[in-house]
Amino acid sequence: MTDKESKPLRIAIAAGGTGGHIMPALALAQALNNIGRPVKVDFVCGNRPVELDIYAKAGIKPMVLSVGATSGTPLQKLWQRVALGFSFLKFLLLARRYDVMVGMGGYITAPVLTAACFARVPYILHDSNTVLGRVNRILAPKAPTTALERVIRIFGSEATALALGLPLAQIPEKVFANRLHVIGTPVRLFIAKGDRKEAAKEMYLNPDAFTLFINGGSLGARGLNQLMAQTLGVLSASWPNDVPMQVIWSTGQANFEGTREALAAQPVKGQVFLAPSIERMDLAYSLTNLVICRAGGSTLAEMLLCGLPSILFPLPIAAEDHQRHNALALVKEGAAILLDEREVDAKRVASEIVKLVKDAKRLRKMANAARKMASPDAARDLASIVVRATEKR
Repeated sequence: MTDKESKPLRIAIAAGGTGGHIMPALALAQALNNIGRPVKVDFVCGNRPVELDIYAKAGIKPMVLSVGATSGTPLQKLWQRVALGFSFLKFLLLARRYDVMVGMGGYITAPVLTAACFARVPYILHDSNTVLGRVNRILAPKAPTTALERVIRIFGSEATALALGLPLAQIPEKVFANRLHVIGTPVRLFIAKGDRKEAAKEMYLNPDAFTLFINGGSLGARGLNQLMAQTLGVLSASWPNDVPMQVIWSTGQANFEGTREALAAQPVKGQVFLAPSIERMDLAYSLTNLVICRAGGSTLAEMLLCGLPSILFPLPIAAEDHQRHNALALVKEGAAILLDEREVDAKRVASEIVKLVKDAKRLRKMANAARKMASPDAARDLASIVVRATEKR
């Protein structure tokens, strides 16, 4: 090992907002620790309780910047913008200590990677979705199209590489020349190695029953939770009598009590494991036969790795309608069904579920299609891109 290789690589990973950004970052850090040379990884996040809780459960103390969307009264908005300015200046002073920075998407990447631009530190962007997020659209292209992009190009640098979880649906790939890498979304590989019998024991469920996994994500999905509570009531009458049924349900912290109350008002068939969040996702996936969830890139990557068929309800208000585009990518390959919660009722959802339960052949085809779309080496591939970026300094 040369002197250069024996010196630890200093890497900052900006990941916050939701588990959809943080979980891939944790997978990347794990891969970086296995590259065969010393690495020091610092995580940077915002100050929302949900993101701090995710890091705390992972045993990580991140660098916290006071960054968030501007909302509230004019005075509150002014203070939020001042806090954002101080966060940017704080990280700008720290930026030069790093060999490379990585943005995993979300609002936190704005001050962190803008600081990287001005400090001329190489940075990598990763986007799990088929439509680039707003910050990534600003920081990635060679050709500036907004005022902020022009400032960055004059005083700073451009992204060394743009890594994607899914092929882009809307932005021409030629814009990014040879910097574009469709590698998938980093996923912690243990996710796909859960034991079905252990899962049943931990959740007091039946290892032989058909299991629906309703996943509301880290922030929760209020509309989806409400719709599925009604759907379980309908399923109590329409579910095949010869198929034992049970449900794993992660509601999101904010929607747990409301979902529990809505569920109590419904006649539900089979056992329901209801929780605000599920730490052992490997167990939940191992017991699952069909997933019902939103269509965020990170959630989809986990399901694909586990080879699970799904019914997807894209978030209607997602920026650039990116969740619908994500879902369409899976539908095109035969791995998922797409439903719009604004256009369906509980009877329609229950009907779609029952049709799948009765069609084992179709479920197997959907599962096989999901496995073919999975990217088990995404974390390792992204780690390699990050390391290569440091060699160009």
